[in-house]
Order: sequence, then structure tokens, then C-alpha cells
Amino acid sequence: MVKSFGKTAHSPRLIKAYKHGWPRHAVNAMIVRKMKKGLFQVRAQGVEQLRATLDAEPGGVLFLANHSSWWDFFLAHYLNTAIPVDGYGMTEHSNMLKFGFFRRIGAFSIDRTDPASVRASIEYTAELLNGPRAGVWLFPQGKIICNNARPLEFQAGLRVLLAKAGRLRIVPTALRYEFWQDERPEACVRFGAPVWVDKSERATLIVDWQERLTTELDSLTADVLTQDANRFTSLFTGQESVHNRFSRLTRWIRGQEDERTTKQV
Repeated sequence: MVKSFGKTAHSPRLIKAYKHGWPRHAVNAMIVRKMKKGLFQVRAQGVEQLRATLDAEPGGVLFLANHSSWWDFFLAHYLNTAIPVDGYGMTEHSNMLKFGFFRRIGAFSIDRTDPASVRASIEYTAELLNGPRAGVWLFPQGKIICNNARPLEFQAGLRVLLAKAGRLRIVPTALRYEFWQDERPEACVRFGAPVWVDKSERATLIVDWQERLTTELDSLTADVLTQDANRFTSLFTGQESVHNRFSRLTRWIRGQEDERTTKQV
């Protein structure tokens, strides 16, 4: 009989998170190192409001985010530590079979082709959200889609999750990556206001939250396009850019020239 992470072939295809042991530190270090090399800054909006809300009521929260980049999973992990929350994220079962070490930082699987797996993953998500200050990331588009594609289209899992949990605290979370003045992109996130939703709202849930996330994403896009850093809180800085190194070298050369001129006078 074929086995996968302790589950038989006849069991629901669910790989649970396993945030224990020293490997979790190695996975975290790998992600931070990759972010330092690949991103210039992580800039956020709404993070202070979110922190205040969680301090006042530190229960579970569902981050409902658009999915536009390979970087989303790494960014979500970093944001979990920056907020902070006890973070988890749902990903495809096939990805977890290949990259099972991501269990160590809170990843768990869903196999959308297997109804039993979907039910098991939804039940597990609801269970996780009962944890103190837990944060679960859900990308309801189900695949990477261009940031500017409209309308946003969600899969039905969000409605099933609400039915199972009975009540959810949801934060619409807009993510965008944009090149400003440096050779590496800015990773920008906008946390909308946390909203409690109960199962009586299931009928309009998908449409309502497609609209809410679209609003947050459009607002984030407008601010990102200004390239005004003052509109954001900086959470993370990557390796120094070529632009900054060149500017520092230019200032040093000018300083040397000014020093020689002063001595000559």
C-alpha cells in the first residue's frame, strides 16, 4: 500500500503543518536569505491597525489575499513574523509532496481534485483558526493571476470554510510587486480592516469579498504607482541596491575632490 507522510492511499490527501524541530529555523533562514537577494523592500499599509486589533482580541484571523506572484508564499511567511501571528497557509498537495519541508513553517495541503481532501483541509483550517492569535492565509483565486486582471474570481472553498467554522474574522489582504528606483522590486501589502462574518452571510460571501479585496487592491495600486515611500511602513530591507552603492561611491569621490580643493586653497 502506498503511503504519504503517514497517510494511506485510502485516507484523505492532507499533509498537515508540523512547526516543530530545528528544520523550521533552517527553512525560515532560507526564505529570509532569498528575500534579501530578490526584494528591495517590504512595505505595508494597515499593519498597525491590524496589530492593535489582534492585541485587543487575539483570536484567529483569515488572511484573504490575491495571488499574483511566486513570491506570495515567502512574503506571507515573513508577514506572519512581522505582525506577528502563528501563521499557516494552504497550498496544493502536489507542491507539498515536492517541498514537504514547508510544513515546518505552517504550510498544509489541499488536493482540489479529491472531495475528501478538500473537506479534510477545510476542517483543518477551521481547527487552526481556533488557536490563539492564529493566522491562516488563503488565496481564493486558486492560481497565480496577473495583478491587474479583473474581475477577481474566487473558488467556492471560502463559503465551505465559513459553513464549517460558523464565524470567521477575515482580513482582505492586497499584495503587489512593483519596480521603483532600484533593480529589485518593492513588495507591497495592504491589510484591510478585519471583519467578522458569520454563516448567515454565506449566500453573498463570495461576491462581497471579491469586491472588498478588489477595493483594497485598487487602493494599494494607486499608492504604489506614486512611488511615495511615506505612504507605507517599511517592514524589511533587502541587500543594498546598485543604485545606493553607486550613490555612496559618488558622494565619496566628490568628498575627496572637495578635500583636495580645500587643501589647494
